[in-house]
Amino acid sequence: MNRPRVRLLDVAMRAGVSPAAASMALNGRSAGNLAPTTRDRILAAAAELDYTPDSVAQSLRRRKTNVLGLVTDAIASSPFAGRLLAGAMESARTRSYVLVIVDANREPDNEVIAIRELTRRRVDGLVYATMGLQHLPVAPHTSLPLVLANCWSDQPVPAVIPDDDRAGDTAAAYLTGLGHQRVAMITGLVGSAGQRRTRAFTERSRDAGVDPLVHVIDADWSVTAGYHAAWTLLTDDTGAPRPAAQRPTAVWGVNDRVATGVVLAALRLGLEIPRDLSVLGMDDQEELADCLVPALTTLALPHRELGEAAVSRLLDLLDNSGLPVPADPQRLECPLVERASTAPPPSAG
Repeated sequence: MNRPRVRLLDVAMRAGVSPAAASMALNGRSAGNLAPTTRDRILAAAAELDYTPDSVAQSLRRRKTNVLGLVTDAIASSPFAGRLLAGAMESARTRSYVLVIVDANREPDNEVIAIRELTRRRVDGLVYATMGLQHLPVAPHTSLPLVLANCWSDQPVPAVIPDDDRAGDTAAAYLTGLGHQRVAMITGLVGSAGQRRTRAFTERSRDAGVDPLVHVIDADWSVTAGYHAAWTLLTDDTGAPRPAAQRPTAVWGVNDRVATGVVLAALRLGLEIPRDLSVLGMDDQEELADCLVPALTTLALPHRELGEAAVSRLLDLLDNSGLPVPADPQRLECPLVERASTAPPPSAG
């Protein structure tokens, strides 16, 4: 049989104090109101009785639920969901909040319904996250405190995004630093991430005295698209491998799937990686980048850090509603993860 719930009144009676005094001690408001000995007696009584505060009653009194909403366009069903959502949930948990996650499955109407329902259920604030880096002219409409993750808006809404510009700069600095002079990038210019990475990669390469070859993919950023793009870079019009002096010695794929396609094309042509061709990726996609042979050097997208930072920023807003909103999004570093697919260029050719 279930034991009856211990009430605040039970704690007060055990300690020989009023319910108001017990409430002060148990809610951390005893300073200046209760003698230390009285506070200690109340806390000891609560421990003896195994008292657990009624979180529902507390939330009604404070007009807070300690629940946050996270609405995504498609993140919860993407390969990167685990890390971003784990970071968001951990950031909420460490500050005694619960996170409710809704995936709109790329349906704008679903986003509107989700935000309306979460508002009706009185969550304290919202995070809106997108799978790909996006510029939103108008942020999702809500009366609740809002933070954007992996996207940003022209409106004054706090946002957290990967530093794709710095990633492009890092990629170019790394490859030219290894000594590569014939460098290529396979990129997709649709979307903000590809544009930012390509621009920064091109500028940093030229600063190093290297004029990079940029090959634009019209299709999605897939293994197949990367394979066909690499085949074009590495073969002549007859489909034969280009002479060593006429092909790049290093290729940066706009993401790990594209880089994987490069690896497959190079291996089919009999090239050895990284002796004949260094390949660099972007994302550090789980069960892909570190599982290739050779393992893929890449730049890691900070998925977990995006979730952590977005929720932390939202909770800071809830603690201080007057907190100013920075003019620019918070940018998180994409660190280089060096593995076996990159090396200095061959001495000949």
